[in-house]
Amino acid sequence: MNDFCEQPKILVVDDSAAIRCYVTSLLATAGYRVREAVDGAGALAALQAEQPDVVLLDVEMPGLSGLDVLRTPALHNRIYSVILFTTQSAQDQIALGLDLGADDYVIKPFHEVDLLARIRAAVRSTRQKGALARARQEMEQTLAKLQKTQRKLVEQEKVGAVARLAAGAAHYINNPLGFVMSNLSTLERYALALQTHAADLTELLRTADPDSEERIAELEKKHRLRQITLDLPALLQETREGGGRIALIVQQMAQLELGLANQGVQELELVGLMKPLVDMITVLAPPGTEVRWSQPEGPIFVEGSLTLLNTALVALLKNACEALGSVPGTISVSIGSQQELAEITISDSGPGIPQDQISSLFDPFFTTKSPDSHVGLGLTIAQRFIAGHGGRILVSSDTSGTCVRVEIPLAPSQAPLPRLV
Repeated sequence: MNDFCEQPKILVVDDSAAIRCYVTSLLATAGYRVREAVDGAGALAALQAEQPDVVLLDVEMPGLSGLDVLRTPALHNRIYSVILFTTQSAQDQIALGLDLGADDYVIKPFHEVDLLARIRAAVRSTRQKGALARARQEMEQTLAKLQKTQRKLVEQEKVGAVARLAAGAAHYINNPLGFVMSNLSTLERYALALQTHAADLTELLRTADPDSEERIAELEKKHRLRQITLDLPALLQETREGGGRIALIVQQMAQLELGLANQGVQELELVGLMKPLVDMITVLAPPGTEVRWSQPEGPIFVEGSLTLLNTALVALLKNACEALGSVPGTISVSIGSQQELAEITISDSGPGIPQDQISSLFDPFFTTKSPDSHVGLGLTIAQRFIAGHGGRILVSSDTSGTCVRVEIPLAPSQAPLPRLV
């Protein structure tokens, strides 16, 4: 009997029915599970169906010989052991077979004790190679996870660095900007008062001295009063719009500051997270827009910061709404998963984005919309936050619309277990 906990599997390949019958009976009595093949082609078919622990392979067979079987690419990365069955006169074939990867050989006629000992040794070798292969695969998977974690930490550090820079800039810009905008309002009132005062004085002077009209005209021309009167409202309006644009930039920078302060990681269920955001589309999109929502049958969990993910997804949904402009269209949002990734897909039926601009979408301050109302930081923030979760954003676009796909790693509790071979 064999001394292995799990019943080893042996494939006996020989064109001699008598030898197959004898060896099969011997191995079955010794506690092995045995299969047979009558030639090389049958051996390859049997190996494809189920891999054994040991193959007893006859060298001299019609059609595909044992050496031809060893030359087959499918056997190059095998774990199971191969023992050659040969005759004393085939020493050259034995040497070639060992060079081709055979693990051992048995010369016919053989002793039962010798054959069983070699089988046990071959099974031990197979089990050890299998254990090594599993250990290597587990090591590679662990290394891949460590590298993935390292990349995630690096991205999170990048996000943190950007957030700290933005938070500092927003803080130092916001205070003086408040003074500027407040003083601008006061300046506007003062300018209007001075204009009114100058007009009243001019009218009084004309009433008191009708002959002063020519002198008044000379003074107005000298001090360019007419041009100032025409230009001042436009200058004040442009300055106010510029200040408003700076305020919008500071506001979006503050989102990074908010994210920096709320980076607590937790397990998040995407359907529950996305559904309220999708409902928001009916408010942001043009009236009459059709919103299509598709969700999986079961929950999908990711691991991350609720604040950061919310901020990123709101930016992407808002972008889809703005892509429609003032014309109602269609926005589709779906959630799914494949392998180790959760996928969020957001599509719109807008006019699309020119191909030469897609690569610049996530650049800071790049925008395809009016610069008066958009500063081009929304997608930059979204991309940074998604990257901080180990994910990415993919964009495709043509004249029929734009599709944005967000990929985020599934939470460890939901990621599929690796299959060991």
